[in-house]
Amino acid sequence: MENKFDLHPISAAETRALRHRVLRPMQRPDELVYRGDDAPDALHAGAFCNGELIGIASVSRESPLDETNPRAWRLRGMATLPQFQRQGVGRALIDLCLAHILAHNGNLIWCHGRTSARAFYESLGFYATGDEFMAPLSGPHFVFRRTLP
Repeated sequence: MENKFDLHPISAAETRALRHRVLRPMQRPDELVYRGDDAPDALHAGAFCNGELIGIASVSRESPLDETNPRAWRLRGMATLPQFQRQGVGRALIDLCLAHILAHNGNLIWCHGRTSARAFYESLGFYATGDEFMAPLSGPHFVFRRTLP
């Protein structure tokens, strides 16, 4: 049975405990401040089940490396508690981020995504670019991209 969850914007500070718990347990939550977190047009999306934060995603304007695209947005800190994975939480968070990006005239979303999440990103229309690389403290990753209309 699929759990019901609610989505709404949250503050950057509210993302850090889940960033720590799911993505980077070897770092303190106060170390998980990402560039762009405090940008005025950034979105930090939270998914909640019975009032508990179960999933997060953040997007802010940032061009991929070696590119200049003022309409590009970077997805960071995508995380869902393990017991809520494969229940549509991540997809719903991405959909909320995409709506935000389109409302701000964005034309590209990209991220450094874990290799283990490749099928998830590809199921949402992202594609891997370049070679797999090792991200410090979090293992193998690809750069994933998705062009927007």
